Amino acid sequence: MNWTMGGALAALAIVGGALAVWAPEGSSQANAPQAELTRVTAERDAAEMALAEARKEIERARNAAAAAKADSEKAVAKARQDAEAALTSARDEANKAVALARAEGDQKLATAQAEAERAMAALKRETEGQIAAARAEVQKAAAGQKPGESPADTEGAVAKVRADAEKALADLRKELAQCKTAADGQSARCATGGPPAGGGVVTAEAIGRELDRNGSIALYGIEFDTGSSKLTAQSRESLDEVVKLMKKDTKLRLLVVGHTDSEGDFGINRDLSEKRAQAVVADLVKHGVDARRLSSAGVADLAPVSTNDSEEGRARNRRVELVKR
Repeated sequence: MNWTMGGALAALAIVGGALAVWAPEGSSQANAPQAELTRVTAERDAAEMALAEARKEIERARNAAAAAKADSEKAVAKARQDAEAALTSARDEANKAVALARAEGDQKLATAQAEAERAMAALKRETEGQIAAARAEVQKAAAGQKPGESPADTEGAVAKVRADAEKALADLRKELAQCKTAADGQSARCATGGPPAGGGVVTAEAIGRELDRNGSIALYGIEFDTGSSKLTAQSRESLDEVVKLMKKDTKLRLLVVGHTDSEGDFGINRDLSEKRAQAVVADLVKHGVDARRLSSAGVADLAPVSTNDSEEGRARNRRVELVKR
C-alpha cells in the first residue's frame, strides 16, 4: 500500500508542478493539483494509522491466545495432579483395608485354633474318665459276675467308648485343619464364620452368633446377575434367613455393605456395589424388616479378603457383608 500511495503522490507532484508553471498565478488550475496532493496525503496518513492499529490488534490477539494457552496448560497440570493424589489416596485406603482384613483373619484363625485345642483337651480328659470308669466296671464285673454275663460284654462296651472318643477327636482334628486351610484363603468357615466362597446358606442362628462374636459376616449365598444389582432367585433362601434373624432380634441394626472385585472401572464398581447393597436393604424391607434398622454402603474393591489375581480370589471378594451397628 505504501509503494502505491508513494507513486501516486509522485505523479501528482509532477503534474502539479507542470500546471503551476503553465497556469496563471492564482488561477484554479494552479491550485487544483495542490489540493489533490493534500487529499491523497491525508488518505495515506489515515491508511497508515489504520494499518498500525490493525497490527496492534493482531498483537493483542496473539498475547491473549498465549495467555489462554498458558491457563489451559496450568488447568491440565492441576487436574492431573489432583487425579494422581486421589489415586494415591485410594490405593493407601485399599492397602489399609487389606492389612486390616489380614490381621483380622489371623486373629480369627488363632482364636479358632485355640478353641479347637481346648475342646480336644477337654474331650480327651472326658474320654479318659469314661475309659477309666468302664475299666472299673469290668473289674467289678469280673469280681462278681451275674449268671449269663461274660467279661467280653463289658470289654465290648469299653471298646465302643474308645471308638466313639477316637471318632470325636478325629472330627475335631478335621475342624482344626479346615481352620488352618482358611489362612490360605481356601475356606471361610473359621476365618469368617460363614460358608466358603461360591455360595451356601447360613442359618439365622449362625448369622446371629457370628455377628455377636465378630461384629460382621460375609454372606456368599446372596448373589446378583453379572454386572447388575438384580438379586438372583438363588438368593431368596439366604435373604429369608436374614429376615428371620431381624424379626427374632428386634433390637438388631445392620449395615449392608456391597463388595466387588477389582475388575473394571473403580467408579462403576463403586456405584454397582452401592446399588447391590441398596437392593438387599430394599428386599429385607419388602419382607417385613423396619427400614430404620437398616443402612447400606458400597466400597467396590477397597476391602478385599483375598487376592484379585485368581478367579477363586475374585469370587471371594465379590460378597455382601452384614455389619452389626
